[in-house]
Amino acid sequence: MDVDGTKEVHLQEEIIMDILSRLPVLSLLRFKCVLKCWMTLISEPYFTLKHLNRGKNNKHSQKILVLHGEFPLHCSSLSSASLYSVQLAEDVRKLDWPSNPRPWRFRMYCCYDGLVLIKLRDYPQYAQAILLLWNPSTRESTVLPRTEFSLTKDYSFGLGYDSTSDDYKILKIDDAGEILALKSGSWRKIDKRPAGVFPVLSDTEDFLAFVDGAFHWLDSSLEKTLISFSISSEVYGEIPLPEGMSLVFNMNCINGVSALEGMLCVYSTHIRRGIHTFKLWILKDYDVKESWNRLFTIQGTDLYSIPKYKFSDGEVLLHCRDLECGFVFKASKESSRLWPQSVPEPIQDGFVYTESMISPKLLA
Repeated sequence: MDVDGTKEVHLQEEIIMDILSRLPVLSLLRFKCVLKCWMTLISEPYFTLKHLNRGKNNKHSQKILVLHGEFPLHCSSLSSASLYSVQLAEDVRKLDWPSNPRPWRFRMYCCYDGLVLIKLRDYPQYAQAILLLWNPSTRESTVLPRTEFSLTKDYSFGLGYDSTSDDYKILKIDDAGEILALKSGSWRKIDKRPAGVFPVLSDTEDFLAFVDGAFHWLDSSLEKTLISFSISSEVYGEIPLPEGMSLVFNMNCINGVSALEGMLCVYSTHIRRGIHTFKLWILKDYDVKESWNRLFTIQGTDLYSIPKYKFSDGEVLLHCRDLECGFVFKASKESSRLWPQSVPEPIQDGFVYTESMISPKLLA
């Protein structure tokens, strides 16, 4: 083949890759069966990364994984329009379980790059819990290496990507910290934690927020700062909290850390005379105290809220504890229940994620 012909073939491949990278995962899984060359292209790590990055920058590609009660799982597209649409149920799909048979108990901790960290327990071997890394888009999952600590207890977990080592890592924080680099295939203890540092998250949260290459959580021994832990250097740090937020740990105050649009955020709910006051701050420039910005303050009678997602118009999706309905999703500018509108089962939790073609089996 002449040089011009080679360039033409290469150009065609680039065009095909660009087109395919814009498609949802379900379409890509079908197209892998159309042509062998397409299957090879879609399976390439470069294509997987290109598809993921395009999805992260596309607001319309975000999904929400909804847990109803103990077991049922559904996912749906996530947009400000769908929140208010009575036709939302048309886009809700029931998901298959990542394990067979269905577990007796499970706990979902966090999502990152389309991957979900889950703990499963089976009856009667209740004490023999396992950790699972699951991609709800491709339905692939893999069992993670066993740890030295007991999985029958509940810990705080975080999942993130280390660009320095090109590896995904899982951090477990409690009285003893441990970290799992998926490429290494084994857990190891972290013994460099400052004395007196203990994780305290919201009563309704148990994950570590991953932002700017570091995990974050609140600490019971600190009043004006939160703790960070670099995924690459494994060094602890402190980030000053915004003015007007002071950590108080009691029955009348709930605090938490989360991530919105890739930015660190903190929130608090204070209860006084039956009125819940919810405040949300976001750190626009990481590690710069002056860049803390309070997005809004909401008052209500049933507002234990956790921010889950920030839309392009500034609206924030909140996971709330409602006195009548249990846990529901509401928008920051609305007081009534918004989502989901037509699924009768009570909501346990919800996790926002970006669809990806990352295979958990190739990571661990």
